[in-house]
Amino acid sequence: MQYYQVLISAEIRPQGLNILDHLISKQLVLGGPVFSGPAKFLWKGDSSALPGLLNEGLAMDRRKLEVVDHDYCFVVTYTREDLKQQLIEEAEKVSVEEVCMISFMPIEGNAALIKLLEDSFADRDAMSSPPEHIKAMAALTFVKSAEIPYRTNKSLNLPVPIANYFNADKGNAEAVSQCFTENAVVKDEGQTYRGRAAIKQWKADAAEKYQYTSKPFAVDQEQGKTVVTSHLTGNFPGSPVNLRYFFELEGDKIKSLEIIP
Repeated sequence: MQYYQVLISAEIRPQGLNILDHLISKQLVLGGPVFSGPAKFLWKGDSSALPGLLNEGLAMDRRKLEVVDHDYCFVVTYTREDLKQQLIEEAEKVSVEEVCMISFMPIEGNAALIKLLEDSFADRDAMSSPPEHIKAMAALTFVKSAEIPYRTNKSLNLPVPIANYFNADKGNAEAVSQCFTENAVVKDEGQTYRGRAAIKQWKADAAEKYQYTSKPFAVDQEQGKTVVTSHLTGNFPGSPVNLRYFFELEGDKIKSLEIIP
C-alpha cells in the first residue's frame, strides 16, 4: 500500500487543529504537527476595482494579480492511498477557507514509520467510535522503552474498589486497609499479609521506609483478575519501576492483591 505525506492549508492554527482533529476522528490520517508563520501568496485582487467589465467571467479573468503576505499555517500529516479522496472531502467540509489547499507527496519511509502507518489504519473498517483522546508528555531526556507507556494520561475506567486503592495509596495506611474485605490477602515482595490489620501494618511500614508516587497506566483482565500496571517513582531501591497489581474483587471491596515486578 502506498502512503503519502499530506499538507493541508489553514489561515490560523486553531483552524488547522480543527481540521486535524476532524480527520483523526475519522481515522483518515496518522496525525502530525500544525506549523504557522509568515507567508506570501500570489492572489487576484478585487474585480470591483476594474470598472466597465461586461460580465463576471471577464472580471475574474482581468483581476489584478497581487502579492498578499500574512501569517499562515499548514497541517503536516500522513495518509493511505485509498483514503485520499475521503480525506479531501472531509477536510474541505470543515475548512473555513475559500481555497483549502491539499497536496499529497508519496513517501518511502523507514520500517518504523511504515509499521506505525500500517498499525494506525489497520482496524479503521471496524472502527465503531472515534479514537480516545489522551495527553502525552514529551521526554526531555532519553527514556527506556518500558517507561514510555506511563508518559500518557488517560482514563483507565478502573473498577471503583481499585480506583479507591490507588487514591488511598499515598501514605494513608488506614484508608488503604478499608479498601479490602475483612479477610483479604495481600502478597508483596515474597510476604503474605492476611486480614485488614495486617494489611494496614504492611502499608504503614512501607510508608515509613519509603516515599513514592504510583501512577497506573494500563489495565487488563487475566483469569478473572483485574491486572493494573503502575509506574512507581521514589526513594526505594530500583526506582523507577513498573509493577503489576493482580486484584480479585468481592462486591465493592478487594478480596486479594498480589504485586509482581
